[in-house]
Amino acid sequence: MTIEIADRLVKLRKKNGYSQEELADKLGLSRQAVSKWERAEASPDTDNLICLAKLYGVSLDELLATEEDIDTIVEEQVKENKEDAPAQEDKVEINKDDRVIFVGKDGKKVTINDDGVTCYNADGTVKKHNFDTKMAVIGAIEATLFTLATVAYIVVSAILGWWNIMWVVFFVPEIICSIARAIVKRNANHFNMAFVACFAFFLVSLFLPSVIPGMPYLWHPMWVVFLAIPAYHSTVGAINKAMGKPDEDDCCKCKDEEKDD
Repeated sequence: MTIEIADRLVKLRKKNGYSQEELADKLGLSRQAVSKWERAEASPDTDNLICLAKLYGVSLDELLATEEDIDTIVEEQVKENKEDAPAQEDKVEINKDDRVIFVGKDGKKVTINDDGVTCYNADGTVKKHNFDTKMAVIGAIEATLFTLATVAYIVVSAILGWWNIMWVVFFVPEIICSIARAIVKRNANHFNMAFVACFAFFLVSLFLPSVIPGMPYLWHPMWVVFLAIPAYHSTVGAINKAMGKPDEDDCCKCKDEEKDD
């Protein structure tokens, strides 16, 4: 696709008030596919061109009008096809013994056999999972916080004799890092509400009464905090559904985080 046509697609989309994600939903595609069109890295097929023309209320001639000559267009198309063609060594035939457990709208598949679960792209290549640097950093931070919590537990308990109550500090690393994961993934379901409820329950029912003279042990009334777990996740699930977001990451879902133009 030429830069000229790609720019036209961007202008038409914005003129009609669509984000890349909204346009992709209307066409039944991923946002990344629309993004590639608008960066001239890929071309819409015939069906998608017709849908775009009808959606924007323009003719195909208006949509595809370009001043470039035929030779240039053909040259770019050949180059594009070569770049999009998967390497032969990446092609993997799905074994007849594999059991297909998921097929996406875009043709992606997930299979399972004795060797485990395998994710395939629409073109038959094996899905390669990129190393998630942000999640790795969060994991390293959580390990560090857990080490600090262990040191705090041993030191404070040895000094004050709080061996039976200081263990509540072990909830803290997961709570902090689950907040970070929810922010990075942009999905509140990654926040560990169960740990928060347990921490609040034992903090108020056990820890505080043990260190504050005269404070009663509130085991009975504090159990209500556990109701916050289903309430939180049902609320977040409803919000995610209303916003068109998945509750959990699909192993075959593209994780390209490019910003909308």
